[in-house]
Amino acid sequence: MSRIHFLPVKYGDSFVIECDKAGNHGVVVVDGGPNGCGKILQAKLDELGRTPDLMVLTHYDDDHIGGLIQYIKTCSKTFKLPAREIWANCATYVQAAEMQVPMSKEMVEVVDENGKTTYVQADRSAAQAVKLARFVDYLTKNTELSWRDDLVEGISKKYPFASIEVVSPTEHGRELAIGKQEIAAAKMKTKSVGLLGDEVKMDAPVEEDIRPLEELALDVPKPPSEKADAQVANAASVAFVLRCDDLSILMLGDCYPHNVVDYLRKKGYTPLHPLVVDYVKVSHHGSMHNTSNELLDLIKCNHYIISTNGDKFGHPDREVFAHILCHPNRNRKEKVHLYFNYEIATLLKKSGRFLLGGEMAKYNFVAHQNVSVLPLK
Repeated sequence: MSRIHFLPVKYGDSFVIECDKAGNHGVVVVDGGPNGCGKILQAKLDELGRTPDLMVLTHYDDDHIGGLIQYIKTCSKTFKLPAREIWANCATYVQAAEMQVPMSKEMVEVVDENGKTTYVQADRSAAQAVKLARFVDYLTKNTELSWRDDLVEGISKKYPFASIEVVSPTEHGRELAIGKQEIAAAKMKTKSVGLLGDEVKMDAPVEEDIRPLEELALDVPKPPSEKADAQVANAASVAFVLRCDDLSILMLGDCYPHNVVDYLRKKGYTPLHPLVVDYVKVSHHGSMHNTSNELLDLIKCNHYIISTNGDKFGHPDREVFAHILCHPNRNRKEKVHLYFNYEIATLLKKSGRFLLGGEMAKYNFVAHQNVSVLPLK
């Protein structure tokens, strides 16, 4: 039986997907959560007793890459395969193979061609991509690990245990992200300066000062800016559809909806002929900037996964649930299931009232908290 293991990695993403197809079994890892969460991923893989067949880094922000670096670094010490194959758009141009990479936005020493020393801030996200590339490059040269770094929309691959189709990013988005990594690598010197499914009842009174879901659903997220590092990283996020015999899931990473909409339309999907999947991993932990009616109208799905503990960025946002529950093409007679890997009461305190009392019956949905495995038993 195929399963989605939904790991509790703070405000980040990490999934271990067991796939079954035609009698073949495989394991796919998607992201590793923030720095410090590698042990959580390692524990789950030890429990399954299997080397992942595929490991996918959706993009290089810390809340997705940090745990993978920790896990892969541990593997590199003993030449152990972290996975048989890794998908990660980290620059193959890694002068980083001999570098210590700073792990935060701290000052790093830079020596120019004239021998002048200055101190600059390292872009943490791009720097971490360079560090991951360092370890993966090392392992591909010393083990049978295969590394793919050309992930753009339209790429697909059939494995014995599953098929995968990439729906984002565009080639332009990937090139922008790779450029950020190369700039970060060029700034670095050898030494751095720093470094289960409980159903929820919502019976509280509705607050009248919070905008209704129908109104919020009309909001349209803006396209990302190429001038903002964080938005470039998210726009380059790998998103894909994974299918096996008894499971299909759209993994959206932190991508923006615009790229996915364009791709799905090119593939012939429409509101009358939508992409059908069992689950959608909601983009960017439920950020208001990464989900739209336009996208959801092209997808037929009643099961949505939101990965965050609410720390740092205060996700999820109420606008996301407005889109999920009120987009024009939704069939209100079919119940929507929302899955959270932390307690909703905690999320409400950190994120604000993204769902209100009385809305569960009105919009025909159910919320599940502390989820660790999907489908629920």
